[in-house]
Amino acid sequence: MSDTTSFLQIPGAQLASIEQGENEITLHFSQVQLIQEMEGAIEDSLWTQAVNLTVKGVELEGDLPECPCEITGGEMSDNIYTYRDHAPLPIDWRGEVGCTFTPGDASTGFSINGNALQLEQIGSPRYIKHIKKD
Repeated sequence: MSDTTSFLQIPGAQLASIEQGENEITLHFSQVQLIQEMEGAIEDSLWTQAVNLTVKGVELEGDLPECPCEITGGEMSDNIYTYRDHAPLPIDWRGEVGCTFTPGDASTGFSINGNALQLEQIGSPRYIKHIKKD
């Protein structure tokens, strides 16, 4: 039986809106790309889906962007692990967590750090295509 791993791809994510609550921030993405890798397969598959990314116990650095906007790059941190331009799914992290994103029209990005980070997938992912493995 093969193992399947899914990754959130940060570049190209479409940030639709940002909601700030008491000690939490939720980033609403209308579209992100997900890569599904299957061990032993000659190709991966590319999917798209809407997601919400919520950070609790927030500490914000930089200015939040005007929405909607495209994210051109970033990092996500799960305690001692830092993932550049991608992150493994599922995301339900606790401890020293955070994300740093660079909007397409900005020279600098923004960082949100906290004590919990959760990704909620909305609806079902839509298949785009198969892609050759590197």
